[in-house]
Amino acid sequence: ATLEIMDKMKEACIEPDKALCNILVQKCSRAGETSVMTRILQYMKERFIVLRRPIFLEALEALKASGDSDELLREVNPHLSYEGIESDPILSDQGYITDRSTIIYLLSAKNWYAIEEMINKMASKNVKMENHILSDVMEASCANYRLSCGLTVMRYSLRVGCELDRSAYCSLLGQYIRNSSFDLVVEIVEGLIKSGCNLGAYLPSILILRLGYAGQSAYAAQIFRLLTADKNVVSYTAFINAYFQAGKVDRALDLFTQMKTVGIPACSGTYEVLIHGLQKARRKEESEHYRRERMNMQWHLQYRDQCSPEDSLCNYLFCGLHG
Repeated sequence: ATLEIMDKMKEACIEPDKALCNILVQKCSRAGETSVMTRILQYMKERFIVLRRPIFLEALEALKASGDSDELLREVNPHLSYEGIESDPILSDQGYITDRSTIIYLLSAKNWYAIEEMINKMASKNVKMENHILSDVMEASCANYRLSCGLTVMRYSLRVGCELDRSAYCSLLGQYIRNSSFDLVVEIVEGLIKSGCNLGAYLPSILILRLGYAGQSAYAAQIFRLLTADKNVVSYTAFINAYFQAGKVDRALDLFTQMKTVGIPACSGTYEVLIHGLQKARRKEESEHYRRERMNMQWHLQYRDQCSPEDSLCNYLFCGLHG
């Protein structure tokens, strides 16, 4: 019934105001409809609408009773974010509450310079902030092309030991690659890996691929060397491709030999890179050798049920890429 009210108002091009949002959240709280409440809170967050304190407390109790997170509720209502957290000695600290509420307000106002100043002061005092708030700040600053703010948050998170959402790191890395700030890309990846952050097996491979196409094989090599147990056919093939893009054909072939030596079998995507790279370098005989080797591999693969996830991704990235 609550969603029907909102849907009918939207159909009539009437947006729910603060009073109605408070009424709807209260109805959801009393009915235990926390999933519906979440949709209303998201609507309120996008329009900077807040709850009255009694309604906030009802919503808080409903979320606690259902076992759902109250993070969104507190983000929507930074003026009440300290309510109900007195039992946590860190979160109930008045200085922390003030910093948290201020950052959320500055984020809604898109005051990136002020956020940077606050983050730098917190870093100097080694004060931690909640990971989801920092992730939101990093993603929003990147979306608004305020990369210095995103970089400040990233350096702060490494200093105080906060691991952010991988999507936040991807936002920052993607912007710096587009800006050709490759030294910062390597700095970020190195810092994340050394701090123990789990980037997964594929994000570094995609970065190596992008650096290769940008003609930055030296930076690609730095990221490849940072990888340890996460090296796979995708990362090797991306690095082989980076060497070919830079005209370093012999290094590409040496890396392919190394890949086989450590027990990582080539897939169709790997051979695609080898064959095209050698053709481009006018090394026809070697190109034909790997073409025959690929045909032999494909003949044996027809008896296998399915490819590994690594092979599938590698084939998707490189097969047919060169026409």
